[in-house]
Amino acid sequence: MHHAGMFDVVFMVMFVCCFVIRAPLEVRNRKIRAVETREGVFGKFCLLLVFTGSTTLPILYLFTPWLDFADYAVTPAVGGIGAAFAALGLFLFWKSHRDLGRQFSPTLELKEAHHLVSQGVYCRIRHPMYTALFLVAAAQLLLIGNAVVGPAFLLAFSILYASRIEHEEDMMLDHFGQAYADYKARTNRLLPSFRQ
Repeated sequence: MHHAGMFDVVFMVMFVCCFVIRAPLEVRNRKIRAVETREGVFGKFCLLLVFTGSTTLPILYLFTPWLDFADYAVTPAVGGIGAAFAALGLFLFWKSHRDLGRQFSPTLELKEAHHLVSQGVYCRIRHPMYTALFLVAAAQLLLIGNAVVGPAFLLAFSILYASRIEHEEDMMLDHFGQAYADYKARTNRLLPSFRQ
């Protein structure tokens, strides 16, 4: 392994945990028929960008010298904040997957027998999985001492989020009507709401 600093190890643990949380659900839910999908060509391109920023580039950083030109030292304070973001992001990533269950899909689609999930962490945050991924992406920025790889996931995910969020909420509103409108009124997209 080319890099093996303390914060690189924290990043690798976070990366593996994200995979362990998501992969079984993604495999299981792939068997459930989608009743509607709104993931266009640009959406698929954004998913590819996210995969590149969150997986391909970190692997190249960790296991090859190709990106060494952009390396810099991560200070203990910055790395510590990154580790805290990683821990919080992982908890929220696990909780949002657990609460979403059979409704989860990595693409913009509704599954068969889809129902509106508004319990668990979803009772306070409308899109907690996005919040979790922003935290994980910020953790990558702070943990990886590389000017190319560090910000890559956060940049790619921000593009995906900006291009998708309105379409996702429109799809939910079209499908669930007033129930989703009421849910929107009492929750925030990314931060906890305490409205009733």
